[in-house]
Amino acid sequence: MRNKGILSLVAVGLFASSLSVGTVNAEGNENELMKKAIEGQVEKPLPKGLVDSATLDQLQVEIKGSAKSSNKISRMSSSSDSDYTLETEYNDDFDSANRISFEETTIGQLLPLYDVDIYKVVVPRSGLLLIAGVTDSYAIDLGFVAVQKDFVENSNLEYLGNEYDDSGVEVRAYQAKAGTYYVGVFDHDNEYDIDDNTEEDLYAIKTVFVDNVKPSKPSVNKVDNNDKVIVGKAEANSTVTVKSGSKVLGSAKATSKGTFSINIAVQKAGTKLTITAKDSSGNVSSSVSVTVLDVVPPSKPTVSKVDNNDKVVTGKAEANSTVTVKNGSKALGSAKATTKGTYSIKIAVQKAGTKLTVTAKDSSGNVSSSASVTVLDVVPPSKPTVSKVDDNDKVVKGKAEASSTVTVKVGSISLGSAKATSNGSYSVKIKAQKKGTTLSITAKDKAGNVSSKATTKVVKH
Repeated sequence: MRNKGILSLVAVGLFASSLSVGTVNAEGNENELMKKAIEGQVEKPLPKGLVDSATLDQLQVEIKGSAKSSNKISRMSSSSDSDYTLETEYNDDFDSANRISFEETTIGQLLPLYDVDIYKVVVPRSGLLLIAGVTDSYAIDLGFVAVQKDFVENSNLEYLGNEYDDSGVEVRAYQAKAGTYYVGVFDHDNEYDIDDNTEEDLYAIKTVFVDNVKPSKPSVNKVDNNDKVIVGKAEANSTVTVKSGSKVLGSAKATSKGTFSINIAVQKAGTKLTITAKDSSGNVSSSVSVTVLDVVPPSKPTVSKVDNNDKVVTGKAEANSTVTVKNGSKALGSAKATTKGTYSIKIAVQKAGTKLTVTAKDSSGNVSSSASVTVLDVVPPSKPTVSKVDDNDKVVKGKAEASSTVTVKVGSISLGSAKATSNGSYSVKIKAQKKGTTLSITAKDKAGNVSSKATTKVVKH
C-alpha cells in the first residue's frame, strides 16, 4: 500500500545539502532483509485498548505537523533544531544507524535505488514502542519496521499491529523490553527496480515510548492487630495503597530502593487488606492481600466464687475462647466460652484453700493472663464425739475436727471452749454440772462453719 501524507515541503537545495553527509551507499542486502522483516509482520489492527486515543492522536498530529512549513524545514540543519532531526548518511547498516530520540521527528530521503535508512532507538524499560511514518511523495511507497540488531528474533521485541489514518500516517506498535532496537525505513518501489525518487521526495519517522507495563505485585510483611504501620517492597518510586474493601487506609511512595512504609489505623484481627502499587504512568499492579493476625491475648477472665462443695467453675471470658482451670500445673478442666462470653467448667471437688488459676486462649493461640481464686471452706466439721461426764467433772473431753474450736453449752449458755489439737482431741474446762444436765458440744472450723451438735447427760459420780 502506498503510504502518502501531508509532508508538503521543501526548499530542495538547502534541504538536500543539510541531509546529505558523505557518500550515499545503497545496501541492497539490508533493503531486502528489511522487506522480509516487514512482510513477516503482517498487517493487523492494533489491539483494542493498547494505546489510548489521546496518545495516538498526539503522535499522528506531531508527525503530520513535522513538515507543514517548507520555510521551517529549509532553515533546519542536522543539529540546530530542537523539534526535528535530519537523516545523516551513511546510515545504511546497523553499525552506522542514526540515533533517534522520542522527542524529535526525523526527516529523510530514500536515495538512490535500494537505499535503506536505519535508525537506533533506546527503550528505557519494558513498555510499548510506537513508530509513526508518513511521506509526501507518490514516488515513495514507504515501508518501515522495528527489528533487533542483525535481525535477531526473540521475545524482547514483539510486533503487535499497525494502523493507518485518513491522511496516510501509519503507526506500528511493538511490545519491547528495555534495550536498543533498530528502525529500518525503505521504499517498496525498489522491488520494481524503479529509481524515481528525487531529493524532493521525503519521509518523516517518529518514535514514542509508552509505559504500559504494570508494576510487579508488592510484597508485604505480616500485619497484626497491634500494627499501625504496614511495610514491604514494591516497584521503586511507585505509589503503594492499602485498602480494606473499598476503603483506603493509607498510601505512600516507595523509596528508590523499593521499600515502603504506610501508616494505618489499627485493624481488627481477621480483616483482609489489599495492597497495590501504581507507577508514574498510572499502571496499577495486581493486588496482594494480607489478613490481619491476632496477637492480642484475651482479657483476664473473671471467676465466680468456688467452694469445697463445687464441681463447676463459672465466670466470663472472651467470646468463643477456650477457658482452662488449673491447680498448679495440673489442668482440672476446659470448656469453650459462649458467644456471650460465659463459661462453665466441670472439675473435681477441691479442698478448701486450694488456689485455682483460670486462663482463656483465643483461636489464634493467644493466652490471657491468669485469674486466680481460692477454694472456700463451706463444709462444717463432723459432729464431735464426747466422753462420759459426771457431776464431779470439771473437764469435757472428746474428739473433733483437728484445730477446730469446740464449745460446750447448757442450752444457750456457754460453759467453755477450747481448740482441738492437730490430732483432733479436745479438753474443755467447765464448772461441775448437776446430774441429769444435758450438755451440747459443737466444733467450729476456722472458716466459721459449725458442726451439728453432740449431746450428753451429766451422770452421778
